[in-house]
Amino acid sequence: MRTVLLATAAATTLVLPVSAQEREARVAETLNDPVVQDGLVAAVATIAGIVLDTRVGSIAPYSDGRVRPGDTLRDVKRRDDPGFERRLRQETRRAVGTAGLVAGNVASASGAIAETTARLQAALAPLAAAIDSRGDESDDDGRYDGPDDYAPDGD
Repeated sequence: MRTVLLATAAATTLVLPVSAQEREARVAETLNDPVVQDGLVAAVATIAGIVLDTRVGSIAPYSDGRVRPGDTLRDVKRRDDPGFERRLRQETRRAVGTAGLVAGNVASASGAIAETTARLQAALAPLAAAIDSRGDESDDDGRYDGPDDYAPDGD
């Protein structure tokens, strides 16, 4: 019986507060907004641009010939892969969209877990009440005191 009550207690800890569930839903909605996606793509492109503008030409004598004097990382990468910046934008947009889907699924799962927990609590409430009322009639403090704890009633 205690195992059932412990399982119920453990299940209730899985439930996120309603405010957290609402926040997850807002995050999902925000990440699925095309305007937000455009903004995040632009932010990633800006950060990548800063890194790609790093001058690396000074290491040209030590490279395998792919780095030339005066090069930036962008120059080196563009020679290897002329479409990399376009793909970076596309992959960033896809990643933001995926994050939105994941956030939506998490919000949905949180709601389902909350519903299940509420149903379990309702189903187990009579059992918990019965155990509590029986505890008033018994001297059993829940600890193992010897083999007589497992003897059938009346022995």
